[in-house]
Amino acid sequence: MSLKAAKEALLQKNYTEAIALLQDYCDGHPDPQGKDYVQAQMWLVSAYQRTGRADRAISICERLQETDDRRLDSQLQEWAESSLLNLRLQLESAPAIAANLDQTDVVKSHANRYRKANVTLAVSGLRKLKYVLSIFTTISLQLAISAIFFFWLVSNLNPTLVMTSGWNAVAWTLTAVFNLLLLFMSPWIVDVTQAQFLKLQWITLTDLEPYSDEAVEIVEQFCQKYQRDIPQIALVEDPNPIAYTYGILPNSARLVVSRGLLTTLDREEIAAVIAYQLAQISNWSFTVATFTSAPAQIIYAFQVWCSRLSLSLKRGKFAVGIMAKIAQFFYTLAQYPTLCTTRSSSYLSDHFAASVTGNPNAMSRALTKIARGIVTVNPFGQSVSRLLQSSRTMAICDYQTVIPTGMAFEILHNGQDQKFQTNLYRVFLWEMFNPWAKWVEFQSSHPLVGDRLAALTNYTKQLGLTSEYEYDQLIKAGASLNQKRLYKTFALDLLVQTAPYTLALLGYVVSQYLFWLYDNWLPFSLVGIGAGLGVMLRGSFLYPNYSRVAGTNLANLLVDPYASALRGQPVQIPGEIVGYSNNDGAIGSINYGIKLADQSGLIYLDYLPNLKSLWSEPNGTVRKLEALVGESVVVTGWFRRNQIAAIDLAELKPISVALKSNLKVIPSYHQLWNNLVSSFLFISGLTLLLVSS
Repeated sequence: MSLKAAKEALLQKNYTEAIALLQDYCDGHPDPQGKDYVQAQMWLVSAYQRTGRADRAISICERLQETDDRRLDSQLQEWAESSLLNLRLQLESAPAIAANLDQTDVVKSHANRYRKANVTLAVSGLRKLKYVLSIFTTISLQLAISAIFFFWLVSNLNPTLVMTSGWNAVAWTLTAVFNLLLLFMSPWIVDVTQAQFLKLQWITLTDLEPYSDEAVEIVEQFCQKYQRDIPQIALVEDPNPIAYTYGILPNSARLVVSRGLLTTLDREEIAAVIAYQLAQISNWSFTVATFTSAPAQIIYAFQVWCSRLSLSLKRGKFAVGIMAKIAQFFYTLAQYPTLCTTRSSSYLSDHFAASVTGNPNAMSRALTKIARGIVTVNPFGQSVSRLLQSSRTMAICDYQTVIPTGMAFEILHNGQDQKFQTNLYRVFLWEMFNPWAKWVEFQSSHPLVGDRLAALTNYTKQLGLTSEYEYDQLIKAGASLNQKRLYKTFALDLLVQTAPYTLALLGYVVSQYLFWLYDNWLPFSLVGIGAGLGVMLRGSFLYPNYSRVAGTNLANLLVDPYASALRGQPVQIPGEIVGYSNNDGAIGSINYGIKLADQSGLIYLDYLPNLKSLWSEPNGTVRKLEALVGESVVVTGWFRRNQIAAIDLAELKPISVALKSNLKVIPSYHQLWNNLVSSFLFISGLTLLLVSS
């Protein structure tokens, strides 16, 4: 290989590309003491110095000083001595970035890794097959949704309402053109929409190197191996630990990292996360995710615009707030086609990260630290970061389903697990063995943390390493769980959980068979009746009688492998109110999130006021909650483990004598609202049926 390309890259200040070309040239050179070889080494020193790698430049200079070629000795000695002096000064003045000890002390076992990187790890062929099928499913759903829309549009434009072959061709052509344009415009759409609520600062590998030189090396090796351009790297000044990749073509990929990620993780863990992002480029899942999530990004940008507009308006706040709620619903709905791809690709990306780094334990620690960081930065009841919401399908994990893990590791971080003699690592048992975990994962953009750690633990065994978080013992504990208790009522419970939707769908189907009996209002009538009956049935399981409530604490609730996502478990917990907020701060939200600190950690409560407080005394609820902040209370409610682990509040009892005289007991009205919603739907549907008949 000629030195010409390397010299041009060096002159154009493409130092990373120059380093790759020069290393390739030197590795295959037949004469390590030849003049052109020495010239390449000197250029390598210059490139390394410009990228801040003084240590590597010093090692090259020291080797050049030892050359036996007398024709070059005097020149090299003078140049090498001068360069070494400057390089050592640069190395001494470089700021050292220490590991975040505040985070690493959560891990009980010592971090261990294989003696070399780029190892070979076996991965199940079934995972690869699932990934291929998920790609096909996601793209098919995207095409089907757009085809349905354009066929509906063409049928309404056609005055005869007869879809001839010509009209069919028009609909298919519009579908093809739309999706082709969307494919190539989706990175630009993500760029534009995220610019509305995120401030991206474009950085280079040199800026990333102080946080993790291993991550920079992995990026360079990856691009050299696969003949890729260095991804565009953006830094977001956000405390949430997050990273994601988007784009269509590998040579124009964007890699986004947050400030929270760089300060939360140590060097090895940052390298593992960056390797995970490169895997998304390698297996092309980032292309599918960007293509299918672009429409959702537009909807989310509209939701943000409505939310901001509602804050500045003097009139019409409620109407704009309702528009924001509707946009939020469609944003959630628009993400579903992408979820099967992001879930299946996560396992392959974890495998890639473990193989490239030779350090599956670093990826395991990164996932749990990210979970804890999300919990501490985004307490329940407060507005979730725009960064987390907008990047849900593209990120390294789902910010919603990692909350229980983050809560458990927050308790571990504070050392409260020793006080209560609770093994908080058992929080993963629910995710690995409880059948409700699959229901939660179906709604998640990524696999649950427990399942991903199980796969990473398998890689540590292949490398002969010690796994993190006592996972071998967890697997043994899972095998001893009462399977009958886990699965006995799951099928029935799942039917009840989905009853509002299935009964509404059943009502619509029945209306299509009985349309000749009534007019066009029949579908609305039967759908309302079905949804009302479903909400009523589900509420009877969500909020059972709590007269015989059991005292407990958060630590014990989190490690319960039998917890249900439907059947509320009556609990009573003493603690201190440390904060509250109207959920998401959105117009139309009637419930409040309350943060309660018990002896083991933070518990999240969901409080619903009654009807009277909404129209006659809207500020009364706020005054009551303000009076409780900093006060000790006894909480009674229903604990459920769904996407988050939280308690639906039944009542609050202040312990303070002064508060007791004024507040006594503050009830929450979950049962009331469930009955009101179900009754409204049922009676509206029934009334419409009677009137239309």
